[in-house]
Amino acid sequence: MRITKIITNIVYSTGLCVLLITTLPKYIYRIFVHKKYRKSLKKRLGIQFPKIEKQGRKLIWIHAVSVGETRAVVPLVKKLMEQDDKPIIILSCTTETGYAEGERSLPDVDYHVYLPFDVGFIIRPIVRRCKPDTVIMVETDFWYNFLDEAKKNGATIAIANGKISKKSQHRHQACGFLSKEFFDVFDIFCIQSETYRRRFKKLNIPQKKLIVTGNLKLESTYKKLSTKELASWREKLHITENRPVVVIGSTHDPEEKILLNAIKTLRQSIPNVYTIIVPRHPERFDDVTEILKDNKENFVRYTNKKDITGNEDVILVDAMGLLRKCYQLADVAIVGGSFTEDVGGHNILEPSWYGIPVICGPFMFSQPDFLAIMKEYNAGIQTTEEDIATTLKELLLNEDKRKSLGDAGRRLWQEQSGAVAKTLQALFNEQ
Repeated sequence: MRITKIITNIVYSTGLCVLLITTLPKYIYRIFVHKKYRKSLKKRLGIQFPKIEKQGRKLIWIHAVSVGETRAVVPLVKKLMEQDDKPIIILSCTTETGYAEGERSLPDVDYHVYLPFDVGFIIRPIVRRCKPDTVIMVETDFWYNFLDEAKKNGATIAIANGKISKKSQHRHQACGFLSKEFFDVFDIFCIQSETYRRRFKKLNIPQKKLIVTGNLKLESTYKKLSTKELASWREKLHITENRPVVVIGSTHDPEEKILLNAIKTLRQSIPNVYTIIVPRHPERFDDVTEILKDNKENFVRYTNKKDITGNEDVILVDAMGLLRKCYQLADVAIVGGSFTEDVGGHNILEPSWYGIPVICGPFMFSQPDFLAIMKEYNAGIQTTEEDIATTLKELLLNEDKRKSLGDAGRRLWQEQSGAVAKTLQALFNEQ
């Protein structure tokens, strides 16, 4: 074993142990107070990991950290499942919300699992038993012990929908040979855009490994409600046709306060506006409830269905899997994560699939390509915290402008597809 690899193993294992020790109190607190991780803890310790018999079939292990990555990889997984050799598919996630999304979106996958903690004595025996032929990591969630053991056992290691932020690029450059050892594990990088390819190239990754395949998140086909279903959904929430609807999706702290203040200002000119808020993480539902109370909002929680009358001004959607359904009710959609520097944006193009005009905030550094595409097609508006109310007012009072943005969004999705085919070609050409 090369000395650099030995040092990498020592540094990584030491760093991981320090991370586990320092985060353990927070982890335990969330288990007992927020009741988070209770479903996943045993499985992340490697307990109850399924026994997998390959019986001559190829085994493809795909890892998607959470909801966004799981949704992104759905069309790719479906194509893999259609292959003539019928490979065994393992879909692993880190978060409970990602796991639930995987079960919902891909019920026919052979195995849904939580990725065990990347501690050598936990993950390495599991990988040796499974012996995956291919490991596909989605976007940015990389675990060295897992990948190193898979590589030792003959797996091809790939990144799908790969991206890297400037901050991560600089951090890896500072780590020198440690990062080189880490990235040497990978055989192929299927990358979202030329911007990300250039960043990976600066990490001294061989150019032949770097292939721009496009963004899998622009390949998804979402369920569109029929006219009858949409009317029924609107009726269920008691939203009358004369009420303009603003859907605020994927919010983080402190975005609810920021956006509710903007809505309060908006009501001075459009008093009957109806607001639907869908927080990003379920553990924040109670926190957002308190924010709504503090803001003296006339609101109701979605799960308290008997309390929904249509007289409220705000509905808090405190259930998972309803964001896309909510977007279809919107006259305008605001995508969260973009009004806080702690996040840097989400998939702002998701509402565009339904022809809904989009508003995002100033912080889109985590999703620069989505922002560039939105601006290129003129499918939405980027605004500041101070101008949210003004932007909303201009759109809600201008039906032609909303239609123009919505039509541009639909065209965007039609023209930006093709990432699945390019990713499959790159993977199988390498193999």
